[in-house]
Amino acid sequence: MKTTLMNLLDQRAIASLCSSVSSTLMSILNRKRAPEISVSSKKNTAISTAIFCAAALCATHASAQTLSSNSVGTHDGFYYSFWKDSGSATMTLQPGGRYQSQWNNSTNNWVGGKGWNPGNSSKVINYTGYYGGSNSQNTYLALYGWTRSPLIEYYVIESYGSYNPSSCNGGTDYGSFQSDGATYNVRRCERVNQPSIEGDRTTFYQYFSVRSPKKAFGNISGTITFANHANFWASKGLNLGNHDYMVMATEGYQSSGNSDITVSEGSSNGGGNNGGNDGGGNNDGGNAGGGDSGSSGDIIVRARGTNGDERISLNIANATVASWTLSTSYQNYTYSGGASGDIQVEFTNDGDNRDVILDYIQVNGETRQAEDMDYNTATYGNGECGGGSNSETMHCSGAIGFGYTYDCFSGSCSGNTGGGGNGGNDGGNTGGGNNGGGNTSCSGYVGITFDDGPGSNTAALISLLNQHDLTPVTWFNQGNYVAGNSNLMSQQLTVGEVHNHSYTHPHMTGYSYQQVYDEMNRTNQAIQNAGAPKPTLYRPPYGEVNSTIQQAAQALGLRVVTWDVDSEDWNGASASAIANKANQLQNGQIILMHDGNYTNTNQAIAQIASNLRAKGLCPGRIDPNTGRAVAPSASNGGNDGGNTGGGDGGNDGGNTGGNDGGNTGGNDGGNTGGGNGGNTGGQCQCNWWGTLYPTCQSQTTGWGWENSQSCISNSTCSSQGAGGGGLVCN
Repeated sequence: MKTTLMNLLDQRAIASLCSSVSSTLMSILNRKRAPEISVSSKKNTAISTAIFCAAALCATHASAQTLSSNSVGTHDGFYYSFWKDSGSATMTLQPGGRYQSQWNNSTNNWVGGKGWNPGNSSKVINYTGYYGGSNSQNTYLALYGWTRSPLIEYYVIESYGSYNPSSCNGGTDYGSFQSDGATYNVRRCERVNQPSIEGDRTTFYQYFSVRSPKKAFGNISGTITFANHANFWASKGLNLGNHDYMVMATEGYQSSGNSDITVSEGSSNGGGNNGGNDGGGNNDGGNAGGGDSGSSGDIIVRARGTNGDERISLNIANATVASWTLSTSYQNYTYSGGASGDIQVEFTNDGDNRDVILDYIQVNGETRQAEDMDYNTATYGNGECGGGSNSETMHCSGAIGFGYTYDCFSGSCSGNTGGGGNGGNDGGNTGGGNNGGGNTSCSGYVGITFDDGPGSNTAALISLLNQHDLTPVTWFNQGNYVAGNSNLMSQQLTVGEVHNHSYTHPHMTGYSYQQVYDEMNRTNQAIQNAGAPKPTLYRPPYGEVNSTIQQAAQALGLRVVTWDVDSEDWNGASASAIANKANQLQNGQIILMHDGNYTNTNQAIAQIASNLRAKGLCPGRIDPNTGRAVAPSASNGGNDGGNTGGGDGGNDGGNTGGNDGGNTGGNDGGNTGGGNGGNTGGQCQCNWWGTLYPTCQSQTTGWGWENSQSCISNSTCSSQGAGGGGLVCN
């Protein structure tokens, strides 16, 4: 229809029509709104539909478009919404799911973002970019949307400033759950005679999931598995209706700030451990292969209570996805949300003669009996709760673990468990053959980071990391400590990379640009003077970021990196609590720990390593391009490969390699070489945890400085251990 109309109307007529439609609809849209950040201007569906149609008629290409007055519609395949009640706030629509915004105190209240219309409860939302708020400004970044029948306004708050948007008077708290590496606190508020998508004076509930810890300001990225939120809300009786729009929104109230956010849709049923669309070698790599490919079909829990009022929860990947109240007769309880990961059934309200008899669960086309499961913290035995196992009787509040959604204990399952697994026989998504790039037993990579070193604890920590094979790690060193302990740097470099954590660890949000720059620059110099490469990552003290810090970091070639999971070792957390925090990590995420006088951190290393291995996760390096954890040698071949191809054929290497090729190499070529070419250089280089550095010509041990650049001795390069690289020679 659009093509036909465009053929009938010339460009001037279209422009005139667009201007007329826009003026008319915007006059309707601009209506007064209650000045509270906890409720956004909600547009009438008829208006949304009309503007959508006008946009479809008038748009000829997805060029950038700056909005300074209220507007909704679609832009380059994404729904957008922009509203303000006054002032100079603007939102610029960029290609795809990207938008930029800026506002100041001249605007009382504004909100805008990009997403989808309609939304849905099973959507997985990825977001990345820059969020220029601060703790002194009233602003938030959230997944935000509406449903009808019932009329519900919902928020998944990822970050906020001086005001928690769920802080309503008379609200009701509904506890918390874990999702996407964090804890979310749930609260319901009621709005009476307030604006909504159904009019100016309506009464409705708001549902809030507020992330703890909230994301830091500055460079930001994350994933929201919305099904986890919708399912937890439903388990508390907080039901959603028919979805209207859903956007990743920035909002500001009597504040100033800016954002540059890109939203995209993820998948909860993606590729396998290392198989997936690209991998699986030549034998076993299915289209969306094994490992982490997600569950297939429903999960059925068969159970009864002895009292008839027992409560159980189904937890997947550390998030509660469903809860039920049992009767005294066996019933089948069904979950259909499609979540993937480790499965536990938890008894949550022990007491008053309550016990749960958990018969079995059905998942992935097989039946798993409770009495066959070893992980059990709910059965009473040996004089304590959790002292028994291999039992269907749950005497205490606790859980029975049933493995992963994609496991196949029986050997005959209906779910998608073929392919990938460990990347096929020889290839795989992250590795090749025997010693190619990446670890073919890893379903994902996480960033293990330590702040505030080096110091008196560093050597002991390095020993534990080596002992438990928890390498590589990323050290965020404090410049003044580097200057006083430069001898420890070479030890740190044997188990990972060293980056910048400021010189004196101050609060810098009140610093001038030059003060911030000096803190970072002095630290870079100290690290390089101690023999390490120039840092490419910067972790701000206390996770505090503003535009001045961002600008100084950019000027020095540093990417600002914070964390997804806070171990809270700095706050006195026990070793088990630290290990439990680390167990929340998901592929690509980063945990904050410290190299200091926190002895519990050292004591947690063994359990952290064990837990990650059980989940198929491996330590990785942090990519300075994305700020996410990636395979240590994901793009640099391996012991037998060239840069991405293979020394003399790349039989065992390659980023997405099969039997004989590298990522782009042929039978005999490396990344850019032909014939028997390697990297293109004439001498050996060192693949140091996925980054190529020159090898030293004179220095025989450690790191050196030759020809005005850092270099690595052959002996040090060859000592990286499991997951590291090695010498790459022509």
